[in-house]
Amino acid sequence: MNLDRRFPCIAEMEKAARRRIPKIAWDYLAGGIGLEAGLARNRRMLDEVVLTPRYLGDWEGAPDLTTRLLGRDWSAPFGVAPVGLGGMIWPRSAEHLVRAARDANIPFALSTVANATIEEIGRLAPGHPWFQLYAMKDREMNRHVLGRARAAGYDTLVITVDVPKKMRRDRDMRNGLGWAPGWDVGLALDIARRPAWAWQMALHGMPRFNNLTDYLPKGLGVEEIGRELGRLRDGRITAAKLGQYREDWQGKLVIKGILSPEEAVICRDVGADAVVVSNHGGRQIDAARSAVEVLPAIRSAVGPDFPLIADGGARNGLDIMRMLACGANFVLLGRAFYFAMAAMGAPGAAHAIHVLKEELAITMGQLGARRPEELPGFLG
Repeated sequence: MNLDRRFPCIAEMEKAARRRIPKIAWDYLAGGIGLEAGLARNRRMLDEVVLTPRYLGDWEGAPDLTTRLLGRDWSAPFGVAPVGLGGMIWPRSAEHLVRAARDANIPFALSTVANATIEEIGRLAPGHPWFQLYAMKDREMNRHVLGRARAAGYDTLVITVDVPKKMRRDRDMRNGLGWAPGWDVGLALDIARRPAWAWQMALHGMPRFNNLTDYLPKGLGVEEIGRELGRLRDGRITAAKLGQYREDWQGKLVIKGILSPEEAVICRDVGADAVVVSNHGGRQIDAARSAVEVLPAIRSAVGPDFPLIADGGARNGLDIMRMLACGANFVLLGRAFYFAMAAMGAPGAAHAIHVLKEELAITMGQLGARRPEELPGFLG
């Protein structure tokens, strides 16, 4: 049976993923924070974005999805968002996704707390991936990390600003997920019921934060590593610090986690090349607005030419189209791609890209839009 028939959409991949991976991994991927009102809000507000089709146009052929962003032409207006601990969802997820993204000519962003290293991902797709930074307090340490990214061929840096403090996510706490799983009988039994996941973990080993271990003292235990990383990380990113990153990084600079028009203007004025309008997938503040709610005001504040990337809750081509119609130039998806990895393993990476591109092209054709930049004209 071909993959289109088994997995025609991300929603089917999500259902399969929940069956295939242990609860500790599922809750980490799918969960939000608190009562998960923010998670629900992302979905609800996307569903409330309505579009008006135009059926009497005289153009023929398929829509052109090509989108120019950050000085480069991409084959579609979406990419793979940075996801930490992706190797716990499915081993070597980052490696499979960056290859598929390279082949499809869409962006892939590697998280600081991914399990694959900066250098490994750079070798797999030279000149292609973006690097997402969780900043450290020590500027020289940050410079060293950025130097590694430059040496590995990354040209775009994404700085995440919306994790100023350590989080309390109820699902992860119940599951004993800190810097490594809290092993107990329940977790062992749950893993035993997921033999495909267990076998892959046995082959590749449990995930570790391999980009950060060189900056820690040797011989630390799991809890000690967690405390040390918490001590090193710089949670509160100020406008002045953004200016320092602009000085220290000569490539494209993107600021991720912006929900305020005023802060989007600050990012633009310190020299950022784009911002990611995002509430971190509903994982930080349960009362935060969703990206589609604030995109129009942010677009008005920064003007028509400053690139806005949207992130948070998109699951299909229609959701991508909705975000573009609300003022984004580009969309990042995280959970959608990792649902695909958990559902299918390695083939999931390319299949998820294929599904999203097909959905987007077909839905744009139904709407009457020839190019992504026309979509705001169909809003409402």
